[in-house]
Amino acid sequence: MKSITSIIPFGLIGIFYLSILVSCEEAALPINDDGTPLNVDTVSFPVINTMTYQTPPTMGGTEYLYFGEKDGYKYLYNLLEFDSLAIGGGYPFEYYNDSLIIADSMKLTLRFISDTIDSNTEFQLRFFPQTGDSVFNEYETNYMNFDPSLASEVISQAEMVSDSIDSVNTKVTLNFLIDTTVINVFKDTTIINFNRSFLVELKDNVSSEFKFHSSELGGGDAPELKVYYRTLLSDTVVTDTSYRTYISLEDLSVIKPPLITSDDTTYLSIGTAKGLKSLVLVDMKGWVLPERSVIKSAQLVLNRVQTDTITGFSVNSYPLTKEGLYSTFLSYEFDPYKVENDLMASSTIVDNMLKINHRRVSREIGRGGRNNYGFKLQSSSNNDPFTIINFYTLGNVDYYPVMRVIYVKP
Repeated sequence: MKSITSIIPFGLIGIFYLSILVSCEEAALPINDDGTPLNVDTVSFPVINTMTYQTPPTMGGTEYLYFGEKDGYKYLYNLLEFDSLAIGGGYPFEYYNDSLIIADSMKLTLRFISDTIDSNTEFQLRFFPQTGDSVFNEYETNYMNFDPSLASEVISQAEMVSDSIDSVNTKVTLNFLIDTTVINVFKDTTIINFNRSFLVELKDNVSSEFKFHSSELGGGDAPELKVYYRTLLSDTVVTDTSYRTYISLEDLSVIKPPLITSDDTTYLSIGTAKGLKSLVLVDMKGWVLPERSVIKSAQLVLNRVQTDTITGFSVNSYPLTKEGLYSTFLSYEFDPYKVENDLMASSTIVDNMLKINHRRVSREIGRGGRNNYGFKLQSSSNNDPFTIINFYTLGNVDYYPVMRVIYVKP
């Protein structure tokens, strides 16, 4: 049987290979040292198992802090931990133990997303005087593994206030005033590595939603803690009040999601606030990457069920470190699926199609250096956490998931 190149005129060979590369969406035509094109091959691997599962939502990477409730989501409370050093460096809380320093009060401030106040809703503040070190983990704490009763009694209450920045702009903030009783705990050196954490919640249950800037919001105003103090210059002379500002290191909303729907379980589903993640197993068994070959792309292709236009929504995909349990929909208190974080691949949905390039891990699988346990898909922290995306599974004859590997060989 004649090769393809033997039946194509020499002048058309370059055009032929170029058309292959264009159809595969590659940028350039690979060539040998002698100037002749390399061979380009494509192999498609079927997805043979999929599953969606749920874990308690963790909201530490999101851009806002949520209070109240909306669409069945209940925002239970918010946790904040502040830096041990003031902005600009220095001034740890032990600084205020100096006999010449009088620490009068503290103020904890949250920035509201709007420049108007819709209601006079009251909020309240607690802290953790009996706990050293960390109280919570921004990326692990959720409504099932945290006990809010560890917090103190209410130490402050507040309503939102409006401040004019200039003649045009207005800033709405929530300001909790904190007395010296709490300051004394913060500066107490007998508590090793004090946690500097607070719990913020609504005073009463409300059906509205309130959103404040978190430390993750680029260009926003992160939660801050100001310590107001005076300095004794002599027995009779005291300086005017000064303050130092401490910015939140970690903050998150602890939320309880609504009940699972049929769409959540029928399709491959992901969504941060509902704790939805999915597993995909690609059948690459027996595949060997030819010697001296180079993978140009290894795209896991998924098609979105929803037909509305969505922009900027990205999905993270991680190789699993052990076999997944591909069964019916399951809920877990803790995520049982560990992943290779350094081999994470991410991509944005375009025209309701997701193409995630797992070139690195596919190369290792094809060369026998890694077992293929499948991939875990979850929503990127940059997305709206309440958006749920559904992808078609194996049952759809037109939009089933697949992995396409394009590689070049001598």
